[in-house]
Amino acid sequence: MRAQRIGPAGTLLCILLVMCAGFLGSSEAAETSPGSAGESLRIMHFALTGAVSPERARGFVNYAQAAGYTAIQVLLTDAVQFDHAPWRPAKGAWKKAEFLSWVAYARAHGLEVIPELKLLTHQEKFFQRRYPDLMFNTISYDPRKDATYALVFPFLDELIQSLHPRALHIGHDEALGWTVGQVSKWLKLGEVMVPADLFLRDVLRLHEYLSRKGVETWMWADMLLNPAEFPGTPAKYLHGIADGYGKRLRDRLPRDIVLCDWHYDEQGDFPSIAVMQDEGFRVIGATWKQASTTRNLSRYALSRHVYGLMATTWFYAQQNDTDLVNWIIQASGALFRNPDAVVPPMPVSAVVPPGKW
Repeated sequence: MRAQRIGPAGTLLCILLVMCAGFLGSSEAAETSPGSAGESLRIMHFALTGAVSPERARGFVNYAQAAGYTAIQVLLTDAVQFDHAPWRPAKGAWKKAEFLSWVAYARAHGLEVIPELKLLTHQEKFFQRRYPDLMFNTISYDPRKDATYALVFPFLDELIQSLHPRALHIGHDEALGWTVGQVSKWLKLGEVMVPADLFLRDVLRLHEYLSRKGVETWMWADMLLNPAEFPGTPAKYLHGIADGYGKRLRDRLPRDIVLCDWHYDEQGDFPSIAVMQDEGFRVIGATWKQASTTRNLSRYALSRHVYGLMATTWFYAQQNDTDLVNWIIQASGALFRNPDAVVPPMPVSAVVPPGKW
């Protein structure tokens, strides 16, 4: 490549950039440069819904790049048309080519793309109500039926062949709904939640399939955590209460599965991360919109050299709350890089109960 002459103005700019870099390096001791050995992934998570246009989604990429993220986890729903997706595309759904163009845009901005699917649980998002014969209950498909995987595996193949991702997130959260107290709103009278042995069967089958394709398996950790094991941790997000769940289920999982452990409420200590790491798992700590918790978790997780940190935006993208989405991206990105960073206050936005996305 031909060297170019730098004039006086360019020289001054270079000096300023070097000074700025030196200042950042001294003031952000917790930050590591992208790609450095042992660096934790910094992941921006958003749910791709029909309310998110390709233009807005590219804007999220721009914000994520500026905030220092290294990856985007995108929850895929009926807002995208695929050849083998089990859902019926929503009105205004992106064409597959539009989604792949967005993926290319993200990668061109230095961001990995990790697709997330709602597998096993939350079938209002995946199978919807189109396959009643393949359902174990209202919200979980039936892992005992090969016909279930005759729909799941071709879609996994399509994603893998189209994206060649490092990992695929298989969901598996909230088998009882988004909080145990809401069971009656998710399951019909007389239905029971999917038992732990079938939960495990599905995870193992998906993990084995993805491993043969050279793809990491990521999943949410809430069904693997029992409140009794972690006194002092907000219990409403620890769903591994039923027989066979919690630690008993963790003990039966392959250790190369990456567990995504969310912490959304006011919290200062995060023992579940250390416990799962000590058991041999790689852990990603996930946050939402509580700045103090994001700061606390970042400090704790980075001291533990976690596999990654994830900022979730959930339904705020769907609700077109661009200010709040952008604040989560920017504030979390700053705190993931430096837990002592000063971040602006959260913008005033409508408060919506968790799970209403």
